[in-house]
Parts: sequence; structure tokens; C-alpha cells
Amino acid sequence: MPDWPARDLPPSTGPIPVEQVPLDPRAIARASLDAARNVSLWWTSSGIVVATVVALVVGTRAGAFVLAGVVLVCAVLRAVLPSPGPVAITVRARALDVAVLVLLGAGLTVLAQILPR
Repeated sequence: MPDWPARDLPPSTGPIPVEQVPLDPRAIARASLDAARNVSLWWTSSGIVVATVVALVVGTRAGAFVLAGVVLVCAVLRAVLPSPGPVAITVRARALDVAVLVLLGAGLTVLAQILPR
């Protein structure tokens, strides 16, 4: 058996980082079935419900500020917590997730400011 394919492989430097591990569809399906136990989904959903209740009871502007606060807290948590991070707010690479969440929070804050009273 020729050994030429083995020579073309890069040398191994240790364990594969979490971000580069191949995805297993069965593991993803099992994790999605176990989503009711995931605390981050409950906290994120609760924040959205609180923002909706505030918008209905207090006003649209206050609800938008609460929702912006929830999104900005999610951005901070995504930036600070170790990999892989909370499932509810982990979508892509950490820097991209944080950037999107900060832009969304800032955008909601600006839109809440310009809402008429």
C-alpha cells in the first residue's frame, strides 16, 4: 500500500478545537429534543416575554428599551462565557455573535428613542 496520502496530511498538534469539530446531525437532534432543560433558552424567552408585557402595560418605548437591554445582556454573556456558550445565543463564531447582538441592541435603543411618546 502506498504511503503517499499519509505524507500529504498536516501534522497533528493536539485536540481539535470545539469550533472545528465536525457536526453530527444525530447529536444536534438529541440536543434539540433536550432543549427544555437548557437554561439559556428559558432565560432568553423570559426576557422576551417580560419585554412584551412591559410594552403592553407601560408602553411601546419602555418595552423596546427592555428588549434592547435583554439583547445587550445576551451580547455580554456571549462575549464572556466560555465556549461553546449558551445555546440560545450561540449561532456562529463568538465575535460575529457579539457584533450582531450589540448592533441589534444599539439599533433597538435608537429606534426606541425616536418612537413618539
